[in-house]
Amino acid sequence: MPTTNDNRSIKITANSAGVTASDFQVDFAASFSSDSALTLNFTDKSADACDRTHHEVVISDPATGSEIGRSWIKVKVLTKELGDFSATLDRIGRSTIDPPAAGEANKIRDPSTSDLRRWAQPVAQSGGSNVLRNVAVVEAMSSSAAGSVSQTLRTNDASELLIAVDFSDARGGTVASGTLTLTTTATAGAGYEVGKVVITDTEDDGDSTRRVIR
Repeated sequence: MPTTNDNRSIKITANSAGVTASDFQVDFAASFSSDSALTLNFTDKSADACDRTHHEVVISDPATGSEIGRSWIKVKVLTKELGDFSATLDRIGRSTIDPPAAGEANKIRDPSTSDLRRWAQPVAQSGGSNVLRNVAVVEAMSSSAAGSVSQTLRTNDASELLIAVDFSDARGGTVASGTLTLTTTATAGAGYEVGKVVITDTEDDGDSTRRVIR
């Protein structure tokens, strides 16, 4: 059964006055399996200290080439300076895509289901005010040209997000399935401390939209 693997590893380091204030590590992985044809697309819109990439998998009939369904995912990772605090922000972003991307990823205009998750955590000077904010955003949406598609949250905590994606035909049989995983780790250097993680979730199943802040 054909399987795809689309991985992105991001690290943003904030240095101020010769001291590392924050190391922010984010790892994204998307894997899909299907007896149908699978095509990966990828777009890198990163700039400066913001890592922003778009990922897409397209499922199609191997005999006719007609589309069965698709999933599109945006991953955005950044570190923000707060107030008058000044830091040098160094970003490293690396991707591993198998099979190689065939073209640019195109956002789904009318998704059947979607999930948006924003992860944010401040960094403060010890005993003082917040000087940095680390942010990771994942937006995942899917559509089905024939049959149905679902996105189900399997894990959603302060350090990991796992979404299961399942495509079914008109009879309810599985056409393709996949997982989207995002893990986050932030550490503070000497003289700094990380604060509470705040997560904002927005889910749309095609019938209603739900938003939760934790």
